Formats: sequence, C-alpha cells, structure tokens
Amino acid sequence: MPRLRFPEFREAGAWEVKRLGEVCEINPSTGDLPDNFIYIDLESVVAGQLVKKQKISKEGAPSRAQRVLESGDVIYQTVRPYQKNNYLFDLSDGNRYVASTGYAQFRAHDSENFLFQLIHTDSLINKVLSRCTGSNYPAINSSDLSKIQVVVPRTDEQQKIAHCLSSLDEVIGLQAKKVQALK
Repeated sequence: MPRLRFPEFREAGAWEVKRLGEVCEINPSTGDLPDNFIYIDLESVVAGQLVKKQKISKEGAPSRAQRVLESGDVIYQTVRPYQKNNYLFDLSDGNRYVASTGYAQFRAHDSENFLFQLIHTDSLINKVLSRCTGSNYPAINSSDLSKIQVVVPRTDEQQKIAHCLSSLDEVIGLQAKKVQALK
C-alpha cells in the first residue's frame, strides 16, 4: 500500500498483489513479420526514448527480430535491466515496428502507462535483478519475469497515477532540454 494516495482513492481499499504475468500478457503471439519494418534492437532505446530507427526487410532481418509491436505495447530490456532502456510503443507513423528478443514484450491488461511506470520502480527492478543470471550481462527470461509479484490498484487509480507520473516525466524532459540549450 502506498503511503500517499489521491483523495478520491483513499477509501478505495488495498492494492492487489499479482504476478506480472497477471497484469500483462508477456510476449503475445504476434504472427508473421511484415515485409519491411523498423527494427528496434538493444541500442535503439535509451532512457525510454527511441533514439535509432533502422528500416530493414523481412529477408534481411536478424533472427532476433521477432516481437511485432502494436500501439500500447511496452518493451522491457531483459539484458542489463538496471539500465531502464524500456519503451512504451505509441508510434503511428505508418511504419510497422519489430523489436529484438532482447526485449520482453508486455501487453497491459489495464493501463499501459501505469505498467510502463511500474517497471521503472526500484522495487520491481530489485526483484528482477535478484532473478537475473550472468554477471557481465545479467539477464532474465520471460518465464521468470512473469512470476515477479507486483502490487497494483484498480484500473481507474492506475490511470490517474500514470497520468500524473507521465505529466511529471514531460516536465522533466522539457527542463532537461532547456538546460541543454542553456549549456
């Protein structure tokens, strides 16, 4: 239970303990690769931003190109997850996008924005890191990810929290751009 809640949710009852696999579908079946697409590899996302777009054909695609994305999907970096290079996919530029299997693909049952905020909490990251294997390139598999316990509120409270945190992220991003411009 969080210490602080929005006033309208203070009497809404306790949050539920669920497995991550109950909060979202992990690596949903997505069908065949499109003929041409933007490939998102592990270098394409930095701090929640898509920084590189590489257009490739199905024939030239690496074997790791398997996660066909839909709007609202979250991709979660399974190798070195402490870097937080995850992405909430919401592009509608007419291109198809496919992510590497270096990411787990999450499709939220409720709020994708809340899910995106949830995967960046210290609590979840620590649980993930405790289940990672490897020392130079710690990684977690999708099966272990799905078993991690998280605490979630009702959908309406998820949406309110996500909206608030997303708004703060936007303000922080704008301030960072101002600081960069002043430098």
